Amino acid sequence: MRLPRRSELSEQQEDFLMEAPLDKPVLCVGPPGTGKTVLALYRAVVLNQKHNKVDLIMHSKLLNRYVERSVEELNLSVDSRTWHSWIYHLWAKGNGRYKIPQIEDWLPDFSKAVSIIKEGKPRNPQKMYWDHLIIDEGQDFPKEFYLFLTVLRHEQSVLKGRRPPSLTIFADDNQRMEERRNSTINQIQSNVPEATKYEITVNYRNSGPIAKLANYFYVGMSTGKPNIPKNAKGLMPQLRRFKTLDDEVSSVVNWLNNNDDLSAGIIVPDRQVQNKVVKAIKPLAEKRGFKVQKYASGNDASMIDFYTGGTITVVCDKSCKGLEFNAVFIPQIQAYKTDGANEDFFKMKMYVMISRARTYLQLSFSECEEAPQVVKMLPPEEYEVLQWKI
Repeated sequence: MRLPRRSELSEQQEDFLMEAPLDKPVLCVGPPGTGKTVLALYRAVVLNQKHNKVDLIMHSKLLNRYVERSVEELNLSVDSRTWHSWIYHLWAKGNGRYKIPQIEDWLPDFSKAVSIIKEGKPRNPQKMYWDHLIIDEGQDFPKEFYLFLTVLRHEQSVLKGRRPPSLTIFADDNQRMEERRNSTINQIQSNVPEATKYEITVNYRNSGPIAKLANYFYVGMSTGKPNIPKNAKGLMPQLRRFKTLDDEVSSVVNWLNNNDDLSAGIIVPDRQVQNKVVKAIKPLAEKRGFKVQKYASGNDASMIDFYTGGTITVVCDKSCKGLEFNAVFIPQIQAYKTDGANEDFFKMKMYVMISRARTYLQLSFSECEEAPQVVKMLPPEEYEVLQWKI
């Protein structure tokens, strides 16, 4: 990610860093592109300067990898990890070999965990204390997780005379990519009732045309749509039809050939499409000297390179939150299902995927005798937010 200097932050962003209390729960909400991850990092800077120990957690291994370089640039002293790693580590410190109860693999049963704490069963509850926890993409966490944190913040066996540990949550209702295991802003507030709420509203990531297209897929969540800076110019996003998949992926390689110092992201619906796209694009890209890399949930994210120009990164839609690329390509859109039962979640996925692109965006399909059903979910050409080339 391109980390702006502190002097480049907006007045609204700077107000948050100056005003948000450091010793109480804080909830910062904002739509895609408004700088939540940037503020999470600079809040960690402020806390470090006050000699606070900071834990920075997020849902995705890939996002954690994505912010590593920024953590180094800022010379931050933070423990940055996924939320699974953090919660299982925290529980182990207080409970030894007694594992946290689970509803299923990698989904703790926080209600039972709270009961265990209330019953005084942990052997070393004082070790389940943290100093300051920063949560990025907080909508990705189960609502019960926040109740669990609130209980720990006030449990005397944990505190042992210390002040309640602090908590900062960054979240966006618009970016819930799954129908399970997530929280709305209202649910977070209900389970962290002491939290002071702040809002950031201006989209600084996307060009104006890309931001307008993303806003088309807004489904009315409480975070709202971001404001678009008046000078945010750029190319209109495109919808393209290709004869074959090879033609489709060639368009990515051709764009990168003309912009080889930049990055390109390809976002796909699932691993099956991911493998098909990687198989098609890899020989074409490597012939031009470009690198192709892919990531899927559960893979090792440490090898993913977000900083070398001429790199094509292929990710599934569930892994793309928090990321950004100079150009984003969303191929094989015919693979998306848009029946009435999941139309809102399709729109939310489109909102998130589109807003990963800084300056160039292309949606496409191939090997279809007629336009796929999903095209009906896209804005008509007369809306002038998407250029139709089909």
